[in-house]
Amino acid sequence: MKIIDLTHPISNAMPVYFPWHPETRLEHTANYKDHQCVVTRVTVGTHSGTHIDAPSHVLEGKPTIDQYAPQLWYSKAQVLDFTPREPKKAITADEIRRKLKKKGLGVILKTGWDVRFGKPDYYATYPPLSKEAAEALVQLNVPVIAADTPYPLDVHYICLGRGIPLITNINNTARLTEDIVTLIAAPLLIEGGDGAPARVLAVIE
Repeated sequence: MKIIDLTHPISNAMPVYFPWHPETRLEHTANYKDHQCVVTRVTVGTHSGTHIDAPSHVLEGKPTIDQYAPQLWYSKAQVLDFTPREPKKAITADEIRRKLKKKGLGVILKTGWDVRFGKPDYYATYPPLSKEAAEALVQLNVPVIAADTPYPLDVHYICLGRGIPLITNINNTARLTEDIVTLIAAPLLIEGGDGAPARVLAVIE
């Protein structure tokens, strides 16, 4: 068995999508000399780094991250390889239909863009999932979607409106060489959360 960590580490250098997203800060509030232990205050937005979006992120009154059944965070997922992907080149519905072999599985979108995470052009030039491709995934009964990129706002409305959580900004996708993996994506259990940072793993039997 092989386990691949698909998570970007939380650090002070973590980029944010929009100015109103809080910057990530790690600060020691205790130290070995004065307190005989180290304690760290972590300040991080619910949509920073590797995270999962809940419907309430963009749709008022819709489910929050803590309302999902935990079974959803452990599933089989098909890896759809779009590498190498050009900047801003959207993933189309036709590409999704050609690559998706089984209905009802989760989907991991691999573009190779995770290696640019933290660079100035990451959010401005990532290859997005198109609106039509998102609609195709909904029609194909995909329960969860993970990508090594963010998602456009219209994709949020389409997928989250159907209750499909969006796992965002995964890492290390070059190591995903199998077609199907077991996906473990565990968000922090934030009461009423519109999303949450997550530890995301791929397990290859």
